[in-house]
Amino acid sequence: MQKKDQKAIVISSTELQARIGGRRHYRRQQIRRALRIASRCAFVIIALAVGFLVTETLLRISEAPLPEADALSQTAATTQPPTTARPKPEGPPLLTFFVPLSLMDNRDQARQLMAQAEKLGTNAAVMLFKDSGGYLSYQSELMQQRLLNASQRTRWRTDWTLYDLKNRAGQKIIGVIHCFDDPLAASLMTDAAVTLRDTDHTPWKDLHGKAWLNPYAESAREYLLAVIREVIAFGADEILLCGVQFPAGDLHAAVFPGEEPDANTERLAASRNRALLDFIERAKTVAGDRALYLMLPFQAARNGGAEYGGGLWGSDAVDAFAIDMRGIPWTQEDDFWRVQPVIPVVDSPENANSARDYIVLGDEVLQARY
Repeated sequence: MQKKDQKAIVISSTELQARIGGRRHYRRQQIRRALRIASRCAFVIIALAVGFLVTETLLRISEAPLPEADALSQTAATTQPPTTARPKPEGPPLLTFFVPLSLMDNRDQARQLMAQAEKLGTNAAVMLFKDSGGYLSYQSELMQQRLLNASQRTRWRTDWTLYDLKNRAGQKIIGVIHCFDDPLAASLMTDAAVTLRDTDHTPWKDLHGKAWLNPYAESAREYLLAVIREVIAFGADEILLCGVQFPAGDLHAAVFPGEEPDANTERLAASRNRALLDFIERAKTVAGDRALYLMLPFQAARNGGAEYGGGLWGSDAVDAFAIDMRGIPWTQEDDFWRVQPVIPVVDSPENANSARDYIVLGDEVLQARY
């Protein structure tokens, strides 16, 4: 059987080179396509990595503690109530009654107070030591008070009342001190006062004709801290600060020496907030291991206000915030009751709404001379 003739396939050298070149061109195209795909994948991976690093950095910055120098950021933090709860004060409940000035004349009337405390079952007496007019209910040894002639010892026998309530009735004494709302000191201590614009240290007055101490003024702060020391030395066991604020209302004609000139609204608010927080911290240093309460109006506690530079919830120096609930329907379910140690200020124990702690306070003043 014969084999079929096989035809020889003859390819010229030119055609062979063309075929080889085509394969090489095809391989190059495949390699280029693979490189493009790989480069795109690498770009996507790098972009994702960069985005992750940027996000992590921003999150760390947002969680980092605020620098003290950034006053604007600090104010933003203090204008809103904190979201984490602070521990409530330990110890027995604070159950108080207010000591009317009319019952501080002599020891016979002090006995009436002791009987009242026993009847109410209280453990603390609230006594007014410095009112919103700048007057004191005790004989002060401070040089400023001698110049101001603010002491009211001729009428109010605070020492008798305090001694009997502490040592005979077993009551703690909560001393009420009004701070920057002091027209008496502001009218005579011009270096410590809010001043009227374009005048030579003339005290500025609000719409009620009341002059104010300037929270920036070191002389004003030192005077108030000296009063706190004196009240503690006099026998107060705890301190309730009122009027820790700037004046409210139209302040266009008011000048606060020590404030940054030509600052924008946000920076002014931050500066004022910081001035108040600094004073509270110094007051706590003076109070030492004695409880320091800061009284705030209900709306200021909830929403802040311009007179506080925002809010004072950023202060950890106070042992509790005393929120003025007098005449206001309130409930312990409000948010700020859960995140801060809060004590309601009421006008009678019956209006305390079964609060564990409460402070009874009256709106008496010492300004009348007898």
